[in-house]
Amino acid sequence: MQRRVLAVSFSLLVLISNSGTLWAQATAQISGSVRDQSGAILPGVEVTATQTATGIVRTATTNETGSYVLSNLPIGPYRLEAALPAFRTFVQTGIVLQVNSSPVINPI
Repeated sequence: MQRRVLAVSFSLLVLISNSGTLWAQATAQISGSVRDQSGAILPGVEVTATQTATGIVRTATTNETGSYVLSNLPIGPYRLEAALPAFRTFVQTGIVLQVNSSPVINPI
């Protein structure tokens, strides 16, 4: 009887410890760098990813090298926008994030 309780307890411990890992893996990221049409880097661009199925919005701002990373995004369909005053807004739709995917999208 004591062995059975010990086995069940161990199984539950393994299940609980792995459930957090499985949840954490159900994410993805989008990254890239933003340049203008001449190829010059653009720092300070606001990049917005909207999950079209839920309306959840995540934003990032490009750094001094024009790079951005939107990490830990829930999987699903997205719309990406990159906006900077005095520049045309970049919009890309139809992005579908899958588990552990990390597409690179370079708005111009």
